[in-house]
This record gives sequence, C-alpha cells and structure tokens, in this order.
Amino acid sequence: MANEQQPTTQTSEIARLRKAVVRLKSLALKYRQSEVVQKALFRISELASSARDMSEFYPAVHAIIDELMVAKNFFVCLYDAHSETVKFVYFVDEYDAIPDNEQFPAEVLRQGLTGYVMRTGEPFLLVEQNYGALVAAGEIVDLGAKPEDWLGVPLRSGDQVIGAMVVQSYSPDVGYSVSDKELFMFVSQHIVNALERIQQRELMRKEIDRQTADLRDINRNLEEQIVERQRAEKLSAVLYAISELTNTSENMAIFFQRLHEQIGLLMNNDNFFVALLDDERQHIHFPYHVDQRDCQLMERRPLGKGLTEYVIATRKPVFIDQTAYNTLLAEGAIDGPRKSYGTRSIQWLGSPLVVDDEVIGVLSVQTYTTTVNYKPDDLELLNFVSHHVAVALERRRNADEIRRVNAFLEKKVAERTEELVNEIEHRKKIEEKLFYDAHHDTLTGLPNRSMFTDRLQQALGQKRRFPSHNFAVLFVDLDRFKNINDTLGHSAGDEFLLEASRRIGTCVRENDTVARLGGDEFVILLNLISHIEDAKDVASRIIELMRKPFVFGETEHYSGASVGIAECKSRNDTAERLLRDADAAMYQAKNMGRGRFVVFDESIHQDLVASLHRETELRHAQFDQDFVLLQHPIASFTTTQSYAFEIAVRWQRGEQLVDAQSFLNVAEKTGMILQLDHWLLMRICELIREQSRVLPVCVTLSTRHLYKLADVKALLDIVTQAGIAPQQLILGFSETELSDHSKRQLSSLRMLADAGVGLALTEFGRSAGALQYLLNYPFNHVKLDPRIVNETPHSERARVMVKNVVNLCDELAITIAAAGIDTAEQRDALGSVGVQLGCGKQFGEPAWLPSSAQQEVI
Repeated sequence: MANEQQPTTQTSEIARLRKAVVRLKSLALKYRQSEVVQKALFRISELASSARDMSEFYPAVHAIIDELMVAKNFFVCLYDAHSETVKFVYFVDEYDAIPDNEQFPAEVLRQGLTGYVMRTGEPFLLVEQNYGALVAAGEIVDLGAKPEDWLGVPLRSGDQVIGAMVVQSYSPDVGYSVSDKELFMFVSQHIVNALERIQQRELMRKEIDRQTADLRDINRNLEEQIVERQRAEKLSAVLYAISELTNTSENMAIFFQRLHEQIGLLMNNDNFFVALLDDERQHIHFPYHVDQRDCQLMERRPLGKGLTEYVIATRKPVFIDQTAYNTLLAEGAIDGPRKSYGTRSIQWLGSPLVVDDEVIGVLSVQTYTTTVNYKPDDLELLNFVSHHVAVALERRRNADEIRRVNAFLEKKVAERTEELVNEIEHRKKIEEKLFYDAHHDTLTGLPNRSMFTDRLQQALGQKRRFPSHNFAVLFVDLDRFKNINDTLGHSAGDEFLLEASRRIGTCVRENDTVARLGGDEFVILLNLISHIEDAKDVASRIIELMRKPFVFGETEHYSGASVGIAECKSRNDTAERLLRDADAAMYQAKNMGRGRFVVFDESIHQDLVASLHRETELRHAQFDQDFVLLQHPIASFTTTQSYAFEIAVRWQRGEQLVDAQSFLNVAEKTGMILQLDHWLLMRICELIREQSRVLPVCVTLSTRHLYKLADVKALLDIVTQAGIAPQQLILGFSETELSDHSKRQLSSLRMLADAGVGLALTEFGRSAGALQYLLNYPFNHVKLDPRIVNETPHSERARVMVKNVVNLCDELAITIAAAGIDTAEQRDALGSVGVQLGCGKQFGEPAWLPSSAQQEVI
C-alpha cells in the first residue's frame, strides 16, 4: 500500500508545480508588458525634450505605439477651435491617402469615426461597438476604406478635447482588444503632455526667432547708418581737403594734381580732366588731364558738339553710357567721334563748374573698360565736388567763404555726431530707468513683486541643485495703516510706508530681499537660513520695531505688524505656494490679535479654504431670512433688575447657528459689515418703536462707520427715520478696532454723542491703551472684556485693576458693566470690587427676537 501511495503523491506534486510554473510565466509576462509600457512612457517623456520639432515627434510616437500594439495604420489629428477645422498632423495608412497637414472643416469629419471620438470624448473600439447600428442611426458616416478593426482615443487637454489618435487594421488577422484600448487611452494622455510641451517649446522658438529677426533688422539698419555716416565723413574729409587746397596750393598745377588725388579717394578717376571756357566763351582748354588712352589730348579746341559742350549747354551733370550716347547721337544733341573729342569711352560722367550761376567749365571722369562701373551716386558725388572745384577755380576769390562753409560742415558733422552719442546715452539711461521702474516700487525704492518673484525663483533653483539650501518667505502686513492713511492723508501714509520700509530693512541681512507688493504689504526672502528659528527671530525684531511710535509732525502714531512665515521644505516648492502660504499665515496672525507672527502649517490652509466658502455663502445670504437677533439682559448685581438690553446678530445657516466672530470677521474683510450693521440698527429701531421699549438697547457696531462723517450721518438718519429717541440707543465700538490718535474717529464719536446717542467702549482691557479712550473719547458706558471677567476670581492683580477702573469710571460718570458672567464666583468677585452691572448666564439666557419676515407671518 505504501508503494502505491508514493507515485500518487509524486503525481500530485508535479501537477501542483506545473500550475505554479504557469502562474509564474503569466506574472513574468505581465511584468514584461508593464516594463514595455513604462519604457514607452519614458521614451514619450524624453521626446518632449529631445524632438527638435513636430516632424520628428509624430514618427517617433508612431514607432513607440507600434511596439505596444500593431499600428501599421496610424494617424493623429488636432482640432482648431478658432477656425473650426481638423488638421491631420500625422497620417500613415495602407489605403487612404490624406496629404500631410491638410485641414478639413470640423463639420465634414463630425460624423466619421474620428469625429465621433472627438464629439463624445470617449474611446471607441470597433469590435466593442455595433458599427452598423451607429451607421444606421446616423451617428457615423463612412469617410474612408472600411477597416477590419478600428481603435481611436480622444486627446484631452484638461477638460477640452483637442484631437484624436487612431490605429486601425484592414487585416482579419490583426485586431484590438479592450486592454489595447485601455493602454492606448493611458498612453494618449502622456502623448498630450509631451505634445503640449513641444508645442510650447516651438512657440517659444518662434518667438525667439522673431525677436532675433527684429534684432537682425535693427543691426542691419545700424550698419547702414554706420556706412552712410562713414561715407559722409569721408566725403566731408575730401571736401575739406579741397577747400584747404585753395590756400595751401602754391599754383594751379599743384592744385589740380591734389584735386585729382582727393577725388580719387571717392571714386575711380584713372581718366580725369578739367575743361574750362575761355573769357570769350568760344574755346575750351584743358588745364589738367590724365588719360590712359589719349596721352596727347589737345589743350585747346573750339566749341563743338561734344559731350563736354553738351554739359555746358544743359547746365546739368550727366551720366552717359553706350545707350545714352547712341540716343544723344540719334537726336543730334552731339556729334559723332572726332579726333578732337578723344577716344570714345564706355562710361562718361561730367558735371558743370558753376560760378555765380554761370557755367565756366566741366569736371569729368570716364572709363574705357567694363571693370570700372560708375553709379548714379558717383555722378551726384562728382557734381557735389564740382561746386567746390568751381569755387577754387575762381582764383581763390571766395577762399574765405569756402573756409567758412567747410568749418560749418565740420561743425554740423560734429554736432550730429555729438547728438547721436548723447541720444544713445540718453536711450541707455531711459532703458536703465525703465528696467529699474519695472522692478522696483516707486515710493519706497524696494523691489516689487516682479523682482521678488525672480529672486524667489532663483532661490528655488538653488534649492533644487543644493537640497541643503534653506530659505523662508515672510509676509508682513502693517496694522492700522488704513486708519493712518484715512486720518492723516495720503502724504502721511507715504511717509509711514517709507519709515516702515526702513525699519524692516534694518532687520535683515544684505543678501536678503525686502519687497513691497502694494499698499501696506511687504514680503521678505530670507536666504540661506540654518533653521526656521532664524525666520522667527527676524519676525520678532520686525514686530518689536513696528510697535515703536511713528512721529508725524508733533504727534505720535502707533501701528504694528503681523507676520506670516512660510518655509521652503521641498525641492519641488513653487513661488506661488510660498507666497500664498506666507499670506495665509499672516492673516492667521491678524485674526489671533495682530502684533505677532505665525508659521504656516496645513491647518491654516484648511481654515483659509473654509473662510472662502464662508465668504461665498455670506455674500448669498439674505438679511431678513438668514440672520436672527439675540437679546441679552444687562442687569443689576443686587436687584437682578434689567438696566438695559444688548442685542446681537447671529447667522442662521440651516440648522446651524454660526458663531458671531467667525462671520463678522468675514463681513469686515469683504466690506459687507456696513450693510449688515445698517440692517441690524434698522431692526433694533423697529423693535423699540413697535414694542414701546423704555430701557435702552445696546448694540455693537464696526468702527468702519467712524472713518467717514457720511457713514456717521447714515447711522443717525436711520435713527431719525425710525422716529425713536437717540437716548434709547447705546452704540458700542470695540477697543481693539479704535485708533489711538485718530482725529476722524474722535470727531465721529463726538458727532454721535452730540446727537444724544449713548456710546459704549466694548472689549475693555484687551489692549494696553484702553485708559486713554476713557480720558479723551466721549464714551459714557464701558463693557469689560470676558477675559478680564474670567481672570478676576483667580487673580489679585486683575481685581485691583478692575477696582481702579470702576473708581475711574465713577469719577468720570461712566457706567461700567461686565460681559460674560457665567458663574456665581465671577459675579461675587466683580461685585466685591464695585461692578454693579453685567450680562451673561447669571442674569438669564438670551432670548430670540422675531425677524421682520417672522413678524409678517405673525
């Protein structure tokens, strides 16, 4: 029995091992396929940087796709939304022949398989779809040879379909599967990414080529100007030399010889002569001539009809070649060749010598060969020179005048040269100023956002090359800048910003960058820090310096700074992320009470996103429907009888009652607080009038109402229109939002007090300058901050401080109340130091007041 069982066991083991081998082969095949796909994706990614242009990119993509699946028939088309055309940027097919880069109207291809893919934005596999049903339904129309199998996928850029990529088969032996479709779809997105990178690179290259062409044109124009200027300088030098010959030549023979040499600097004058009329104007004589052919030229001959006589008769310079010579000869303007005229030339230039509007002779050059070719410019030049020669020939009669003219020409050339040099220097200074202005703040001279972003990008580049390169971004916002700007004017605000920028600059090193983004916002790039504590130290120094008083004239004003810190923690960080995070941290610091710094963490970003959602919801809220009023009694400690009522607003969002501070901060930041306060005050006035209330009603408003007298008047108009006595209202303003030396706020508060409205200083004790508000501002009510209320039972110092405040308020006839009294211990502690009024759970729960919409229903 044992021997029989042994073969059976071996057979089972062999079968098990064979199955394991099959599974291993299957896994190996999957790994090889995955490796092929990874290599293909890597090659596609490499194409984005290695392909020089699209003509190299598409064939390389085709080759990669052909390695992943059979892609003998393959094409790529792109959709141009601007022209509504489809362009086949690459097309390889066994049967259909579509020219490269041919564009088709999108409407033509809309009903084809390719158009179906681009229209639906979904991949299409022919063997998966009922092709006949789609054709019958009019969804697809045949546009080419019908394939055996067809696979197409859309090319997507974001949410937009920008084209399609297709492989097809005309052979029954070649087909595509669902896995091919998924692979094709997966690869298509990588191809789109590479395609966009190459297209962006081509756009950049075209822009560079365009700018290079512009620079080349500018350079060509400059070279032409240089050549023209050199020619002008050369001409000026020759003319100057000719004018000097009048005074320096010993005799006319030397004068003509040197004249010949000077003209030779401007043009070829191997054959040159000067012809002059005699006094009777009957003969021509040649005081100077140089000729390669006619060495024994007649020195004197009677007037005839030669070329020289033609110039004298027309009084104009002439350029005569073979054609012009034959024309003049046919017209009879000149005679044929004669010995006295000399050998006939191929080209002849002659210019009249004119003195006092009378022709006295001719200056001429000529050539007997085709190797010398004169141009019309040479005639113009010769004519120009002839005028100076004529002046010299006038027996130097006008030598002084010639000297003056040449001096004038020299001066003009020098002036023009100096003007060009000055203009170039002026343009350089303008360019330097434009560059400076484009990268610096006009008020403080600090770098602006553009330059700061450039330096931040450089720091990020250093971080990528050297991971140990640590740096941080600080976002600095000045507290109460708007109060200073609105109270003292923009000029004082500018002085404040200049002083603030100087103070911030003293807190950083030379290799750090301080920039102003605008308003009262500054950013700092702390380069090469060893630890985040370095950034915290800088932030602490800035906050400490900004707490010191700012002196404008004879008054002192106090500000402060809130600083957000974002540290570069990754080689893949971006400038946008660092600025955004530093800004978010700064706002977190402001929300925590200002005058502090906060280092960014992810929770801040989450709070910021939540705040944005809350802002959007608040903008869509309806005052009469989404906001409710809560009434808190302010009662006496001894009799528990109500002294007044405090009414606060709450945001009813569905079943949730939003905390007041969270949505009031959003309303303050967005500017909606004024509208919300107006609605709140109108509702309170309506309740006072409708319920015939006797006790005063206290409501806390934003200090934004105190910046402009028009806003104060708007509050008083609401009270007046409601028809209630101003004495029935107590308007509260938070101590933390008031400015220490704001004359505008003080004027606004006095205006309210003069109208009879009660004024309450709320959140008393949260800042260091609270007592000066009692002394200088017209407040007749004080409301202790809940934080002081919480500390009073446990702190002797807090009890002493509250006792002194109570005594001060008694002396100044100011009513004092405590907010947030929730325990008997707090009530007893405050009562022991003289506080007689308060609100909180010890004096009753808050009561809901009906909204205007609820009243209509009732």
